[in-house]
Amino acid sequence: MIKLKKNAKNTKNPFELIRKIALFFCISIFLMSGFFLAKELLIDPFLFDRKIDEIKDIKKESEDSNSEKSHDFEKLMEINPDIKGWIKINDTPIDYPVLQSSQEEPIFYLDKNFEKKQDKNGSIFINSYNAMFDERTQNTVMHGHSMKTGKMFAYLLKYSDIDFLKSHHIIEFDSIYEKGKWKVFAIIKTNSDEKNGPLFDYFSPNFDSQDQFLQLINDIKERSLINIPVDIVNDDKIISLSTCSYETDDARTVVFARKLRPGESESIEFDKIVKNKNPIKPQGWNKKHK
Repeated sequence: MIKLKKNAKNTKNPFELIRKIALFFCISIFLMSGFFLAKELLIDPFLFDRKIDEIKDIKKESEDSNSEKSHDFEKLMEINPDIKGWIKINDTPIDYPVLQSSQEEPIFYLDKNFEKKQDKNGSIFINSYNAMFDERTQNTVMHGHSMKTGKMFAYLLKYSDIDFLKSHHIIEFDSIYEKGKWKVFAIIKTNSDEKNGPLFDYFSPNFDSQDQFLQLINDIKERSLINIPVDIVNDDKIISLSTCSYETDDARTVVFARKLRPGESESIEFDKIVKNKNPIKPQGWNKKHK
């Protein structure tokens, strides 16, 4: 009887098959990871910038066609009546419309763009928990994400640096009611969860008395990381810009600015800007950075 030899080339090796399957999955995961990384770092920021550029063009057309401030936002409000103004800080990406939703949905724009479409960047929006924004609002509180791409309010974190502050001490915030430039007067770190200590309430849009407003200003300056020589009187208006910070899980960085008075210079006595040696900080922050 003749014995036939097995052809080694035709013999299926189970380990080789497993190796090929594993290699296929590794390559697939690598390609998928590359795609999502490219989407996160390139595609999404590009689409976001293009959308913001579109509304910037509309704003510019509106301003060019009519010099009266009351008409500057007409075309923007046709897109979305929730648009209440525009905020800009020169030489930073902060150049965005400012929105406010209803009190029934106060954080609607946390993950929506100015077209009310889903967007992880969200929008810059005015706090609506306490009251709706109008021309009488003395403290306009705005929120925005601190995106890793540098979008939205990420650049507010840089205000802890005195050199950055000196170069960006003026903030432009034009509302549907009036134009305005604002001088930065404080930068604080605070918490948003009571587990890390009492919450600092800087959210009141209006005040029952002049003393109440000035007490808030005093409390803000006691917490400011930097002492800034900007005086504030009882009939001034302020803006409070809040974004996520990363000193603790619930940290917030808040930049405060006071509206320029008629005829006031934009300048600040830069030589008097110094670090606050002992600012009040949240209990949780103090424990972590003891």
